[in-house]
Amino acid sequence: MTMFYFVRHGEPDYESVGDWADVPFGRQFAGLTPAGEAQIMAAARSLKKAAPQILISSPYTRALQSACILARELDIPLRVERDLHEWDSDRTHTVRDQGELLRLCQEHDACGGIYPDGDGKPWESTQLVRDRVLRVLEKYADYARVAVAGHAMMMQAVTGESRPYAYGEVAAWETR
Repeated sequence: MTMFYFVRHGEPDYESVGDWADVPFGRQFAGLTPAGEAQIMAAARSLKKAAPQILISSPYTRALQSACILARELDIPLRVERDLHEWDSDRTHTVRDQGELLRLCQEHDACGGIYPDGDGKPWESTQLVRDRVLRVLEKYADYARVAVAGHAMMMQAVTGESRPYAYGEVAAWETR
């Protein structure tokens, strides 16, 4: 069995991307605020007791910056995994209107992350997120303790806990 320690990225600094925030996916380039960096430093202190052997991270800037801090503080190797990315509100990658992206997010929430009547939607279902992340985690099954820097919806999909996760929060989850 492997114990995974999910760490939600620190508070993002969306101001740092300037007018890129209006470009679809431009917000993904935001790093952390100073408070976000402090949140991740606190997460590193709490993770020291768990002694993870390796750290894997989402490629999105806020998670990757969090992972860099964690890897440095824990003195463990870091691997970036593309499929640990944030929930995808538009799997077609064709929507360019922020209003439409917001509508898709609201639709996802209204449906509880489940496609209504099995009808596919452009947004990623909770089950698709879970399956995607579990495929990545399987690659690290030979480790006893793995830290994972990522996103709240990713954490919710895997742990089954629909509660909000705070920035820098650590959540332990063990494979069965």
